[in-house]
Amino acid sequence: RLYDYRLRFSSDYVVAGFNNSVLVNRFQPYGGGAGPIYLSNTDLLNGIIRMGISDLFEDIKFIGGVRISTNLRDNDYFASFQNLRKRIDWGVTYYRSNQTNFPIYDINDIKGQLSNKMFSNLFQVNFAYPFDVVRSIRAMVGYRYDRIVLRTDANFPPVLTYPDTVLNNALARLEYVHDNTINPVLNIWNGLRYKFYIDVNSRLAQKDNVGRLTFNFGTDIRYYYPIYRNFIWAGRAAADISWGDQKMIYYLGGVDGWISPKFNNNIRPSTAETYAFQSLAVNLRGHKQNVANGNNAIVLNSEFRLPIFTTFFNRPVNNALIRNFQVIQFIDLGTAWAGPISEVERPNIVYGTPPVQVKIKTGGVGPFVGGYGFGIRSTLLGYFLRLDTGWPMGGFFRGKPQWYFAMGLDF
Repeated sequence: RLYDYRLRFSSDYVVAGFNNSVLVNRFQPYGGGAGPIYLSNTDLLNGIIRMGISDLFEDIKFIGGVRISTNLRDNDYFASFQNLRKRIDWGVTYYRSNQTNFPIYDINDIKGQLSNKMFSNLFQVNFAYPFDVVRSIRAMVGYRYDRIVLRTDANFPPVLTYPDTVLNNALARLEYVHDNTINPVLNIWNGLRYKFYIDVNSRLAQKDNVGRLTFNFGTDIRYYYPIYRNFIWAGRAAADISWGDQKMIYYLGGVDGWISPKFNNNIRPSTAETYAFQSLAVNLRGHKQNVANGNNAIVLNSEFRLPIFTTFFNRPVNNALIRNFQVIQFIDLGTAWAGPISEVERPNIVYGTPPVQVKIKTGGVGPFVGGYGFGIRSTLLGYFLRLDTGWPMGGFFRGKPQWYFAMGLDF
C-alpha cells in the first residue's frame, strides 16, 4: 500500500573524535597583539561530540554538539536548525565559546597580567540561494556578545574594582560562491572554486569616542590542475581588506589548524589603527605567526600534491594510511600591512627587544615575504594529518627550518 508521507525524524549521524578547526566564526576580539593565535580556543587539541537528525528527505536538519577542551572548562557548544525544503535555504545557529586567559588587554597593562575568562555567545540566521549546482549567493545576519571577566587575585585585591569588559556586535555577511570541483581522492581536487565576501560589523553600546563600524572585503580563489592521474598542482590566492572606524587585524604566518603554534612577539601592531577583531592570514610556511600584521593581507600558495599509491598503482589499497599517503612541495608568498596600499612593503624580521632591536629585510618577491619546503599527508586513526617543514626565502635551505604539524584538508 501507498501511504501519505508524514514528517518523521531519525538519526543522521553521531560522531565523536578530536578537532581543532574553526566551528562557526574565524574572528576573535582583538587581543592587543599577543599570541599565539588559536581560532578555536587555547587548547592544542579538543574532543568533539556532534550529532545530527533529519527527516526522510533530508529537508529539515537539527545539528548540535559540544567540543570539550583538555582542561574540561574551555568548552564550545553549538546548535543549529536548517530548513532546505524550498529554493531558498535558511537556518538559525547558536554558538557559545569559553576561553581562559584570552589576551583582550594590552600586555603592557596591569589587567593584561591578570587571569581572566572570556565568554562568547553568537546568534545568527543564514540564507542561501543557489543559481545552479555550481553557483550560489549566501547571507548571514547575527548578534555577538563577548564578556571578559577578571578572576580574583589575592596578590592584587584591586582586581575586584575592575568592571567586566563587555562587547556587543551586530554582524552581517554576504558572499558569492562558485564551486565546480570534483574530488577523486582525499585531499585531491580537480577544477576551480572561489568566493567573494563582505563583512559588516557594528559595535553596539559604544561608550568611548571610537566609531562603531568595521568593514571587511575578501576573496579566496583555488584552482586544481591535474598533471598525471591523481598528481595535481593546487594554487590559491586569498586577500582580505578591512576598513572603517575600527578594523580587523590579520597576523601573517603559519598554517591553518596548526597544533602548538609559534608566535613572533617582536612585531607590534600599528598604534595608528584601532582594531576590533583579529584573525590569521595563512598559509605562509617557513615563518612563525606574526611575521607581519595589519588590516590588509594577501596570501599566495602553490602546492604539487602527489598521492603515491593511488597514482602509480592500479590496484586498490585497503589501508587508509598507505592509500592516502601524499608527498607535497610548496611555495608560499604573503604580505600584511596597515593603512593604504601605498604603505605596503616587504616585512622585516625583528630580533631583540626595545630599546635594542635589529630589523632584517626578509627574503621574498617584491612586497611579499616567502617560504618554501616539503610536506607529507595521510590518514591516521581516521584523521587527516599534515606535517610540513619550511624555510624562509633568501637562501637555498639556509638556516633552521620551521616545522608544522596540523589537522585538516586542503591548504
